Amino acid sequence: MNKKKWAWYAIIFAVIISLVIATIQIYSIEEQNIKTSITENQIEIQEVIAKSIAKNITSEMELIIFELENLAKANELQKDTGTAESSKLIAQTFLRINSISPTAQILALDEEFIVLSQASKNHESFVGAKVKGLSELIDLEKNSLPADPKILSINTLLFDEPEIAITYPIISEETKEQTGTLLVTFASSEFFKRHGNIYDVESQFLTVTDENHVRLIYPNNENFEENQLGYDPEYDNDPILNTHMQLILEGNLSTAIFSLDDDIGERISTGIPVIINDKIEFLFAVVTPTQSINKEIDDIIFVTQVQSIFLLLSTIVVLLALLVKRSQSFKKEKLTVIGQLSSNIAHDIRNPLGTIKNAGVIIQKENKDGNGIISREIDRINLSVRRISHQIEEVLNYVRTTPLILKLYSLNQIIQEAIDTLTVPENITIDTPKKDATIKIDHEKILIVFVNIILNAIQSIGDAKGKINISIDETETHVTIEFENSGPNIPSKDLKRVFDTLYTTKLEGTGLGLSSCKNIIEQHKGEITAHTNPVKFSIKLPK
Repeated sequence: MNKKKWAWYAIIFAVIISLVIATIQIYSIEEQNIKTSITENQIEIQEVIAKSIAKNITSEMELIIFELENLAKANELQKDTGTAESSKLIAQTFLRINSISPTAQILALDEEFIVLSQASKNHESFVGAKVKGLSELIDLEKNSLPADPKILSINTLLFDEPEIAITYPIISEETKEQTGTLLVTFASSEFFKRHGNIYDVESQFLTVTDENHVRLIYPNNENFEENQLGYDPEYDNDPILNTHMQLILEGNLSTAIFSLDDDIGERISTGIPVIINDKIEFLFAVVTPTQSINKEIDDIIFVTQVQSIFLLLSTIVVLLALLVKRSQSFKKEKLTVIGQLSSNIAHDIRNPLGTIKNAGVIIQKENKDGNGIISREIDRINLSVRRISHQIEEVLNYVRTTPLILKLYSLNQIIQEAIDTLTVPENITIDTPKKDATIKIDHEKILIVFVNIILNAIQSIGDAKGKINISIDETETHVTIEFENSGPNIPSKDLKRVFDTLYTTKLEGTGLGLSSCKNIIEQHKGEITAHTNPVKFSIKLPK
């Protein structure tokens, strides 16, 4: 009897052991399947993101070049780049370019590269000084004509990192000779951080070099050798890296999984060239450490292994974990596809818009007889171009999901920048705050909020005589900024929905402006509210 009993015990024990072994084997297979599936999904997402950001960068650069082209052809600079009228026009162009991307300065140089005019926020005056080495850098640009704009990487004492510089020649329309050069510069981190994470190597991050492999953006500078895309002469024998780099240099999108001798370990790198005016200017990559993906899967597997004893339950839990992970990936994919679509549309619209705007400038310039009909129609064209441009920016501001870059800023300064960015009609007066407050905020994102709210107020007032009053109130813990306008009251049914995505009462509205404002303020741990009678938008930010 005892023998039979022990035989049964042995059979049960063997079954349990078999189930445990089978469970472990299934877990190993499922774990590998999950990791493979997540990696494939991550590659798809990164390629969508990389294409989208590359198009955004191209679009911004082409828009900046367009502004420089108009400036170079202006009558004031054609006559003399050093006059008060030229300096005023350069300052106005600086504000427009700065609204496209944070700009360090614009310089107007003569034939000897001596600075005649300058527009800048914070830099000391270089008027009268010579920009050394610029002519040599311009001469090094391959496959470009002397009259073409040039995109360069330069090192100055202004920043601890390379600057991105764009030069545009000033060509006399009478003699067809070059009489000077326009130079606009950007800190590379300021330019690229608007497009994604450039600091944290524990998660997905961006890297950029110029076409000569000069490193512009990489978050872990201390542990990196030459080229953040993974290419270096010492890796000549690595076929993965060689193929990856060669594909990018040939103008293709490429994704590779590899490791370098640094703290990041294995990574998924999606590289793409940024092509501007048919020339590769930057080599850009979205990089994700595989450990940041696998850690989450390992946690899921570990928890399910501890909790699950029997084979069936174990399999179900793993499959549920996979489904949850996949559903999160699908959601992320959907958002990135929306981002790519928006970027593609913005890119495709911006170029013809620039052509229309440029044509308007030329027509107005040729309208020497002051024909009233021509002037009126050009004004209508410019108004329409500005309206479409604003709608494009609203869409892009909504789909961009970049981390906050918090620094101390004066709120009054940002309010004034927002006003300078907009065209304020003569029938509307704006009272700026009598007080000021300096708090830690993301400058570019808060500027977007202020521009949106002031523009909404201008549009609400319309052609009537009106007023916008902006005030700042400060307590020990919070700062409140209020924008009150004399426009018509907001109906109660609309007041509840003004911050809803895609909700708008304007025929030309996108329904994304105020929704973007709400997202940005909530990112800052603040709150934004709308009131009526009088119409007022209140923003409360923590100090």
